[in-house]
Amino acid sequence: MKRLPEPVSTKITELFAVLHHATDDLKIAGAEANLIGDFSQVAVINDSCRWLLGFEAEIKTTVNNFASNYNARTVEKANFHKKDKNRTRKLGCLLRVTVADKVIEEATIKETFVKTLRAFGLERVARLNKVVSSVPLLARTPVNGYQNQRRCDGWYITTHVSMQTATTVLEDIGKQLNMPLKVEFIER
Repeated sequence: MKRLPEPVSTKITELFAVLHHATDDLKIAGAEANLIGDFSQVAVINDSCRWLLGFEAEIKTTVNNFASNYNARTVEKANFHKKDKNRTRKLGCLLRVTVADKVIEEATIKETFVKTLRAFGLERVARLNKVVSSVPLLARTPVNGYQNQRRCDGWYITTHVSMQTATTVLEDIGKQLNMPLKVEFIER
C-alpha cells in the first residue's frame, strides 16, 4: 500500500482498522454467546466473522494487484516522451475579437483573451470584479496553487478559459464597459 497515493493508502488503512474492530466485536459476542450456551448464535457469529475475514483478504488482494498495476503504469508514463509546451490538444478554432475597430487574433485563445482584456484596460476590467473558474479574473497577487494565471502589467490574469467561457466573459465585459465587441471563431 505504500506505493499508492497517500490519501488512498490512508483510507484503505482506515478501512482495515474498521474491519478489524468489527471482527473483534464479533469474536467477543461469539465468546459471550458460547459462555451462556447459545450455540446457534455462536454459529451465526462465526460465519459472520469468517465472511469479514474473507472480505478483508479479497480487499488486500485487490489493493496489492492495483498497486502493482499502478506502479507499472507510472513507469510507462515516465518513459513516455515529453510533451511540447506549445502543443494544443487538437487543432481547433482561433478566436478573433474586434474591439472598437481593432482586430485581435493570436495563436491561442489564452493570448487573444489577455490581449483583449488589455484593450479594454486592465484597471477598468478589474473594477468589475469578474470571477472565472472560482478565481478572480484579475488580481494584484497570484492565487496560491493556481497555475493558469499570467502576469501582465502588474496584474495576474486568470487564463484557464474555454472558448465558450472566453466568449461569455469578453461579451459581458464589453457590455458593462459600453465598448463595441465582436467575437468570431475562425477554423484553422
